[in-house]
Amino acid sequence: MKYKVEGCIVPSVNPKTLVIAKPISKWYEAESHFEAAAMFILENPEVNDKTILVVGEDYSLGSYPLENVKWKADYLCGLRW
Repeated sequence: MKYKVEGCIVPSVNPKTLVIAKPISKWYEAESHFEAAAMFILENPEVNDKTILVVGEDYSLGSYPLENVKWKADYLCGLRW
């Protein structure tokens, strides 16, 4: 199934200033929402927002913490088993 994944790059600046996040999104062919999110992180390691959002072709939604998605990405690469 196809999934659209979105994450943001948030610049690190003084907390008193206005911060504008740069969203990045892309479609992936994967077996699950979580796998699509991991594939997204492998291609976009600069994403640093706390949450990765995923939506399927059938409008099913997923929201995953960045740290968990990084663990799944490590698993896909063979760094964890």
